[in-house]
Amino acid sequence: MAGIERMEVMTARVPLERPVQLGALTIAQRDYVALRLILDDGAEGYAYGYDRGLPLFDIVARAAQAYLGQPAEDRNRLRRLALGPTPAPRAAMTRGMSLCDIALWDAWCQSVGLPLWAALGGARRRLPVMPVIGYGMTPERAASETAALAARGFQTIKCMIDGRDLAADRAVMEALASALPEGARFGIDAHWSWGSVDEALPWCRLAERLGAAFVEDPFAPTQVHAIAALAARLDVPLAVGEDVIDLAGFRDLAAAGGILRVDASVSGGISGAMEAIALARAFDRPVIPHVFPALHAQLGFACEAVRCVEMIMPEVGADPIDQFFLAPPHIGNGDMLAPQAPGAGLALDWERLAAHAIRKDSFA
Repeated sequence: MAGIERMEVMTARVPLERPVQLGALTIAQRDYVALRLILDDGAEGYAYGYDRGLPLFDIVARAAQAYLGQPAEDRNRLRRLALGPTPAPRAAMTRGMSLCDIALWDAWCQSVGLPLWAALGGARRRLPVMPVIGYGMTPERAASETAALAARGFQTIKCMIDGRDLAADRAVMEALASALPEGARFGIDAHWSWGSVDEALPWCRLAERLGAAFVEDPFAPTQVHAIAALAARLDVPLAVGEDVIDLAGFRDLAAAGGILRVDASVSGGISGAMEAIALARAFDRPVIPHVFPALHAQLGFACEAVRCVEMIMPEVGADPIDQFFLAPPHIGNGDMLAPQAPGAGLALDWERLAAHAIRKDSFA
């Protein structure tokens, strides 16, 4: 029985090759918290997540100490232990525990010689990829980028919209829709732009008219009543949930309808994400995980409730963690292909990433 021997955590600030624009926000760098977990048999597991302006380094470091010296097989017991004995800090500690759980699954799969998807129970070997566009978008760019991605076999393309200027968003969405070949679809991400159902409706009606596959994040996921009220007035589904941390939150959103957005780095790791996917199946809701495609595709290979996997393409440059993969995911004709190597597909060039570290520590 392998035990957890050592854990290393860092915050890495990775500059973007070209700054990107998201609404009024200019993104020139990404802050990641990355974790390396080492078992006493030498197997290594990795995990990473967006910093999001939170003290995530400290949260992960605190959670990691609950895992040290423990058997790798005790994943569920260690999740509970990392959350702590009192309720107050659990919302924050879930994010720390999530990265620990991911890294432990990765290391354990390395130890037993299985890809994560096989350890979970394989259901398929290919999974559609949903590329993301919309950084500093114009109608001309929307049309050209969409046409180029569709020509590579991608069937669903997500576009992030401004959410404040309806005329500008209409021009982008109409250009995007007109550039799609028959059978391909688009979704839009409003990233919590609207404050009420009435404010959201003009954009949602436009998306509906243009045949959109979904409207993502019209409101914060805690605004369950507003989400349910908006969903009841639309034929286009809403996609919500990427920041939800527990099953109670996913249950409420699943009852409201639409597509669940699950993020293992936020919602309890691999174990928590699989629980959320099982809940989605119980409500007959599809799942589109939130970014981190190398990881989330493993869940899609194991469960057909996962409709596709979201990906910020390497050429966009807005998610530069992909520069540090030791084995980048393989994509063919718009699908991600199931890897055969043991683990969760998350191995990083740790020393090269550490060149960008602004904070790091290790525990043994």
